[in-house]
Amino acid sequence: MIRRVLALAVIVLAALLTIGCGTSNEAPKATEGASITGATLNEESAGEKMPFTVEVKEAGEPIGVDLRGVVSRGILRAQLRDSEGQVVWEGVLTSTTPVNAVIEPPRAGKYTLGLVWDGAVTASYSLTWKPGAVEVPRVTAVALLGGVGMIAVAVAFVIYAALRRLGWGYLGWGALGWVVAVALKLVWTILFNRAVYEGLYGALPKALADPLFYIYVGSLTGIFEVCVIWLALRYTRLGKVPWPRALAFGVGFGAVEALLLGASSLAGMLMGMLSPSALPVETLRSLARGNNVLWSLAPIVERLAVVYVHILANVLMFYAIQKRQVRWLWVSFVYMTALDSVAAFGQLWGITTVARVWTLEAAMVAFGIVGWLGMRWVARNYPSPAPAGELTTEVQGTTEPEHPEQAE
Repeated sequence: MIRRVLALAVIVLAALLTIGCGTSNEAPKATEGASITGATLNEESAGEKMPFTVEVKEAGEPIGVDLRGVVSRGILRAQLRDSEGQVVWEGVLTSTTPVNAVIEPPRAGKYTLGLVWDGAVTASYSLTWKPGAVEVPRVTAVALLGGVGMIAVAVAFVIYAALRRLGWGYLGWGALGWVVAVALKLVWTILFNRAVYEGLYGALPKALADPLFYIYVGSLTGIFEVCVIWLALRYTRLGKVPWPRALAFGVGFGAVEALLLGASSLAGMLMGMLSPSALPVETLRSLARGNNVLWSLAPIVERLAVVYVHILANVLMFYAIQKRQVRWLWVSFVYMTALDSVAAFGQLWGITTVARVWTLEAAMVAFGIVGWLGMRWVARNYPSPAPAGELTTEVQGTTEPEHPEQAE
């Protein structure tokens, strides 16, 4: 059973890596225009920034300009100037009112575009220009579906754990385990991932560096979400519990991720709906993908699958402790590494179309099916607790009875 599980995971990983190596080498087409995103100003006196040169080939050729952000002090203006420094257009950003305009310069030639302020100013802003209009997408209520759905997945698993009385204590331990493991992984990522990326791509051809980087990113999940958790379970009493507690731990581990990702998605979509003027155009474009129901359903399906992945990965560690067979730890490690290698491939491949989203989600569903089947196998083979008083476990020099109620 386990061999078939691993074989399926490896086949899915290999297939997606092959697709990625064949499609991700295409260079993106060059586009006209430019933007500054997420910049800030905190000035005490008048000044200006004119970062863009705009070439107009024919008189009246339309130029789109978009300035948005939050001005908490003073007034911020966007200006287009001709080659002689004369202002041919101006738009004012105050409070959170965006500027979006199409300008038709009176003559061909080179123009400069930038920002001007007459006195003290404090603002965060994004400035974009392009030939023609800068279209600003609208985020609709449909885009909330993904976040709401991910939260619903988390709540459903918690309700299941409550109805089956798996144990609130181990549900909480699982959630805490996820927080600690992901925090450690984030610190490592910030400190070392760029150096690893530059080292791989500097020393190896892209066709080889790509899959190695995917596997490296996936292995971080294996290290921090499996090995770190294993150490905590193996060398404390936490890992020596009956099946319901082990299952509760896995549910808590997966559900908290679904909950936090759902809350983050929901907050971003609400920001895009209620305060679009404060967000860059590119961010609004990304959020507006959720207006497509097929796009919004994808993260729900993914979270449902990945919760089962987390459950299997965690109960395998408990199973390894109960059976005193460390090989099940390595099964969990390979399983999680393979999953996040596919996720890393997806990020570098570029999730830019519905077809690509669902290609990646198909892989997640495959891993989720493996998780569900594997969880059932572990449940059937998990050692039953001994009758009261018959089984004792030595932990750090003490002898304690191994009862479900003591696992809390």
